[in-house]
Amino acid sequence: MRLDAAGGVVAQQSDASEFTPTHLVLFEDSGVVVAEGSWTRGLDLRTLETLWKTDSECVAVAELCYAYQPFTTSPPGTFDERDPRTFSLLRSLPHVKVGQLMAPMILRDWNLAIVRSNSSDHWFDFFALDPGAPITLPWIDRLRGARSIGLLSGDRAIVSYEGWQNGRFPASELTDISSGRVIARYEDRLPVVATAAATFLTGAAVTQLLDPQNSSLGPGLPTLPLYVSFEKGIVVVPLGNGGAAVMQREAGQSSEQTVAFTSIAVGACPAIDFTRVQLADGTADCPALAAAHGARRILVSTGKERDIDRFEITAVTADAASRRLTIRVRLDEPRSPSAAQTAPAQVIELPESLAGRWLVGLEPDPQIPRPFGFWTAFAIDLR
Repeated sequence: MRLDAAGGVVAQQSDASEFTPTHLVLFEDSGVVVAEGSWTRGLDLRTLETLWKTDSECVAVAELCYAYQPFTTSPPGTFDERDPRTFSLLRSLPHVKVGQLMAPMILRDWNLAIVRSNSSDHWFDFFALDPGAPITLPWIDRLRGARSIGLLSGDRAIVSYEGWQNGRFPASELTDISSGRVIARYEDRLPVVATAAATFLTGAAVTQLLDPQNSSLGPGLPTLPLYVSFEKGIVVVPLGNGGAAVMQREAGQSSEQTVAFTSIAVGACPAIDFTRVQLADGTADCPALAAAHGARRILVSTGKERDIDRFEITAVTADAASRRLTIRVRLDEPRSPSAAQTAPAQVIELPESLAGRWLVGLEPDPQIPRPFGFWTAFAIDLR
């Protein structure tokens, strides 16, 4: 679906039952969104009607699609430069050898394609996109020794020249692509998270984003994002209550403050399976707490993941600048390794000062490895 600024649906894929994309590549100037799944389709950005189909996948560089076949049975497969609007061939690049399931990294300004190698004596293969011209990246000789390379943006990469040694993390370097200058070095952790939809730089907690321009602190999130662009100032996170939250960068002073709350009711909800935070407005599928609805009240449940019959909300904190609300929860020890038959739940009331929209997440108190359901974000509009 394509949504307007208010979240209204203005266009929808007409053949959704026949094709379900797993991720999208946007070519805004060309008016195309490339939807990749079991096949790949080019969709008109305005109407979402299908323009073309292929079994290739697409690496977007500016307004060009570098197409390769990730599931070819006899690698290397074809590698081409194509027009994203028509998928017409602009340039065939047969000398760039792309192996099975190995998405190439394209540095077009430096006449360079990087592909993970199958060789036993080096980790990456480096090809000139134009074989008649040299690779112009000034620090290419140093890069050839890398064991790990990840592109974070058009001008930043995360590079490691080490393997795993003596059980410690390999050092990684945030690097300026144009010069090879090392901006930051990380030795105590793996600083990058790569999902099917996004690759991003993180702090000590994987939900703490860092700006790849200078490694400065970015937003802290309750869950892993679907999309991150510091250039555009946009982060998108999935929501446990459906849809996604779009966060836009604005000037402000972030400060987390403890807020008072009132416990209204405690109960068990057989119909709630997973962690949930929602308005206690009478719509929750939990008869035991139906009478506890009211203004600025929310229902919190940890779901059936752990075999417990109660939990304690120890604190609620709010960051007004980022509109983040964090509910800190102390969990009882599970009675068994099995899932619970009913989900414990509580209704709490928040102060009038918290009226409005909030992005909500749960945090275990004390800090322990997060239970599965605590990797979930919720959006609420307190009234």
